[in-house]
Formats: sequence, structure tokens, C-alpha cells
Amino acid sequence: MQLDRIDRKILAAVQADCTIGAEALAELCATSPSTALRRLRKLRAAGVIRAEVAVVDGGKVDRSLLMIVGVRLERDDARVAAEFRRRLQVHPAVMQMYFVTGSADYILHVSAGTMEEYDAFIEAELVSDPNVAMTETHVVIRPLKVGLSLPIAAE
Repeated sequence: MQLDRIDRKILAAVQADCTIGAEALAELCATSPSTALRRLRKLRAAGVIRAEVAVVDGGKVDRSLLMIVGVRLERDDARVAAEFRRRLQVHPAVMQMYFVTGSADYILHVSAGTMEEYDAFIEAELVSDPNVAMTETHVVIRPLKVGLSLPIAAE
């Protein structure tokens, strides 16, 4: 899909606030509300917009701990890696999961309410897995920037 200036303005606006109304979106994009909504539907249908979510404050729902975990598997085995990914992608504590280069094969962002809960996760999902060669956990002391917004050039 070829994106023009209006599409890019729509994307920038909905990344900042996906609940923006048609009138406000149209004003930001210098177009009519019906045009803005039609283009927004088109961006959704084309998969340019993959999801629209609420960002919940973990501290207000007893999930104040965030860990960034590096995981290296024992060996290069496509079946083992696929099973590992499948299992952790559906685990509710795993907020994000990346296949990466470097000393780890995967980086996980893991949410927990207590350190005991995190320890139980590590034991059940990683330590007990014979295919996991190494884990390295970084406990987030204070998030300094959190977001998923991509910089959208106006063209």
C-alpha cells in the first residue's frame, strides 16, 4: 500500500491516541471526517494498523515488576525453537518477545506482581526447559520511555 501525506498524518495521530474522533482526526489531517474515517478503515484493512490497544499502568493492577530477559537456546534446532516460541508467545506474563542477534536468541519483556511470581515463571518456563542454555534477567527499576509508536515521516 502506498502511503500519502494524509495517510501518514492519520497514522501519527492514531499512534498518539487511537480513540481520536473523526472531527479531530479530520482537523489534524486537513480533510473531511468521512475521508479521514474511510482512510483509517483502509489502513486497518490493509494491515498497516495491526492493533489498537489500551496501555495499562502495571502498578495500578498489581503488575508493577517488569523484567527484560535474554534467553539462549542450547542448539540450533528448528523444532525446539518453534516449540519454545509457541509456548512463550501465549504465556500471559510475556508482554513482548523478540528473536534477536547477539549473545541471546530471544529477548522477553515479562510482567510480574511479585518477585516470587517471577521466580515461579522462570522455574516453570525456562530453568526446567532442557533446551534453554542461558537466561539473563534485567529488572526494570524505572521505565524512562515506554511506547510502540513508530516515527512517521510526513513525506
